[in-house]
Amino acid sequence: MGSIERKIYIFNTAHRLLLTVKTMKDKFAYDVIAYPGKIFSQTNPDRLAEMAKIFGMSPPDVENCRVLELGCGNGSNLFAQAFVFPSSEFIGIDLSENHIADAKKGVTELNLTNIEFRQIDVMDMTVQDFGKFDYITAHGLISWIPDFVRERVFEIYREMLTPNGIGYISYNTYPGGHIRDMARRIMRYHTRNTIDPTEKVQKAMTFLAFLVENSIEKEAIQPFLMKELERHFDHDTGDIFHDDLAEFYQPLYFYEFVETLEKHGLQFLSESEIAAISTQIFSPEVRAMIDSLSDIVEREQYLDFVRGRYFRQTLICHQEVVLNRQISPAVLRDFYISSPLRPLNENPNLTEGKVEKFVGRKNAGVEIDHPLTKAALVHLNKIYGNTVDFDELIANARKILEESGFQTGDWEKEKNILNQIFWQMYFSTGLIEVNVKRHQISTDAGDKPKINRLAAWQIHSGNALSTLLGTSIRIDDEISHHLIELMDGTRSRTELLESMKTFAESQEDMENKQEFIDKLPVWLSENIDYSAKMGLFEEVEEV
Repeated sequence: MGSIERKIYIFNTAHRLLLTVKTMKDKFAYDVIAYPGKIFSQTNPDRLAEMAKIFGMSPPDVENCRVLELGCGNGSNLFAQAFVFPSSEFIGIDLSENHIADAKKGVTELNLTNIEFRQIDVMDMTVQDFGKFDYITAHGLISWIPDFVRERVFEIYREMLTPNGIGYISYNTYPGGHIRDMARRIMRYHTRNTIDPTEKVQKAMTFLAFLVENSIEKEAIQPFLMKELERHFDHDTGDIFHDDLAEFYQPLYFYEFVETLEKHGLQFLSESEIAAISTQIFSPEVRAMIDSLSDIVEREQYLDFVRGRYFRQTLICHQEVVLNRQISPAVLRDFYISSPLRPLNENPNLTEGKVEKFVGRKNAGVEIDHPLTKAALVHLNKIYGNTVDFDELIANARKILEESGFQTGDWEKEKNILNQIFWQMYFSTGLIEVNVKRHQISTDAGDKPKINRLAAWQIHSGNALSTLLGTSIRIDDEISHHLIELMDGTRSRTELLESMKTFAESQEDMENKQEFIDKLPVWLSENIDYSAKMGLFEEVEEV
């Protein structure tokens, strides 16, 4: 059995027991097989407000706002936001009866009073019934609905967004969408007579693997089919059934998306992530070509051509809003700053122009020789889990340097250099994070760590946990999953260690079991500390 065949066998075996229900022609597809609940941190109001502020908008207060999610599924995404912003109001709508039933059940179990779910068709929504919203999001919706419904979605954004409101829409794009559509059409044809969702997905995947193994177009076709096959190995049955085997699938070129926006009195604001609009990864020739284009729509469209882009997560606003496309690094001074970077050297040299390496998640890192920047990163690492405003950060970094004997006659110059370095790191790497909301959380788990009630609820519902920082964490391995369940505030760290040791010893198929048990005390301490810094624990301090 080849490697691809083995992966397909594992995939089929894992998914065979997930669904037994038959698709019925008179039943909505999402009520036959649910779409997996997910958390999209890029739709968090703080993230949307961040990007709006970067481009000169005055976004609505994220701690006292109204949020609407179109196609909310089982509510997982809105739960993550409503828990962090208790004074804001959240409404989710979905056409699936089962999705809304699950969402309402979650509201009751979590005892959230600032969130509401409604089963309704977007065609029936009115501003008279729903009112206006500061933030409206639709993740993975408009590419999978008929044209007339898509038009109504854009009308909703125009009608229901407040004057300074921000909208988020994700959608599949060309040119990459052509490749994805090729695989999709092949799988749909091969399974055209199969009704059962699980069987349909299994047959589609098996045939896609067959084509990868046997395609004679080794250069023109096989690599693209292989990429699509590998993409699906991390997907649930529901993902593939609704996304890749759906009846409706309509990617758009970016310029077509913007034309639709303009027709409805809306405009392109930015992508949801600052790195998505950066050109730093491209060759000098590409950067020169892009920089020669003054029109923002043309710039973005040609970037899509160069990237071969499949998917966009676009922010929009009303056409009347005046945006500032000439961004200055000084804009960072209007935000709260954080960074996951830590010095690689346990005792970094901060006062001299010596290069020190700082590393973050997945060992992504930067090398810095500027004293004030190094001191600032040391301070951000010390307080990570919390944010600090720019001037406060400078004051703390300066204090660190002065206590170490560093002197300069021009602190303003050093501050401006740090500002430039931080901007480059923010814009190009994402290793500097900015927020409009100040995060002040407890990063000390104490002797009896207690996961907050949202994370405790989420761990019993799936593998994705939302954090108080507005991000999400996937808990894919059984050992980490078990630790999260144990941290309910009733066990001391010593008791957690014993319980985890017993659990690890019971795992018959665990690789390198004894090595893991030997390192368990360190592993446990690191995981508790990481969970605390990511905002998974109970105590929250508001400022």
